[in-house]
Amino acid sequence: MRRLLLIGLIVWYPALLPGQGFGKLKKTIVLERKLPAAVKLPGNAFDVKVSAEKPQDPCGKLAADKLQSMIETDLIRFDSQLELNPDKPDTLIVLKVLVCNAAATPTYNTLLSGKNKGQRQPSGVKVNGRLEVTYQARTRAGRFVDAEPMDVKYDQEFDQVSGAISETKKILGKIPRPGARRKDEESEDQPHTTEDVIEILVDRTAQRVTARLVNTNERVEVMLARGALDQNNRNADAAQWTRFVEELETMPPLSHLEDDAYRLYNIGVGDEALGYKAESPASARRYFEQAVMQYRKAGEANPQEKYFIEPVNRIEIALEHYKQLSLPADAPAAKAPPKKGKNK
Repeated sequence: MRRLLLIGLIVWYPALLPGQGFGKLKKTIVLERKLPAAVKLPGNAFDVKVSAEKPQDPCGKLAADKLQSMIETDLIRFDSQLELNPDKPDTLIVLKVLVCNAAATPTYNTLLSGKNKGQRQPSGVKVNGRLEVTYQARTRAGRFVDAEPMDVKYDQEFDQVSGAISETKKILGKIPRPGARRKDEESEDQPHTTEDVIEILVDRTAQRVTARLVNTNERVEVMLARGALDQNNRNADAAQWTRFVEELETMPPLSHLEDDAYRLYNIGVGDEALGYKAESPASARRYFEQAVMQYRKAGEANPQEKYFIEPVNRIEIALEHYKQLSLPADAPAAKAPPKKGKNK
């Protein structure tokens, strides 16, 4: 039954057959992303305060409310020894939402033939959003533990075919399979409202804050490039990452530079996966540095591919955490950010 539904989907949508790139039927794998904390908390009690710079802005206010509760929950989820104590916190975590926006804009195609030639018809929706916040962590006495500006963006375009695939996957997911177990964590659904976009932005921001303060272990869904690379992707399915990378590195580069960018991208995915499985911080850093290099090469070879951008940001954050492990134990704490305004 499942096979018949998939065959039917391909018959109705021949464009779904993979070309060189990510294709309409996207191939994804899940990486277990382990990150050490970037700083050491002074105690177990903490409090979180999040506000919006413009309280009258509905987007900023909603993001601030969601962000506070999500950070509180995530910190305790990853470190059960922590406790929320607004009265006597050892660490006060303060965030301010500076920019918040989210929008979903319909996209259109112009018909080139038929009786309706020249008319515009809906082709999908473009969804984007941005959440910019300041973040500081201080001790009860006011000493800075950590501080970093954060700017999280979301930019995706969904077409009607993507919608059809999404709905078909939901149908297929409801068909019982003998011996199959339901996944604990579902992949990120396509956002349908601006509130969905804000939820995604808040979730990503909360993950970054949490990962700086406690050790985290999260499952991250990552896309693999397809086409000429499909056969090698089987190594990724089997978690044979060393073999996955070796075969990609030894295969002849694809004839067109824009196509070979996807081979370089997949090498980056393999190096990233090996970094998360590394037995030492030094080894993890080497793999992450290699991954950044491959992701950047892919972006330079094919600057039009927007999916090459997010992995670089993800790996640079991981690198920052592992570099922190190599600092001496008596390294100075994070300095307070410079104050704005008139010089005294």
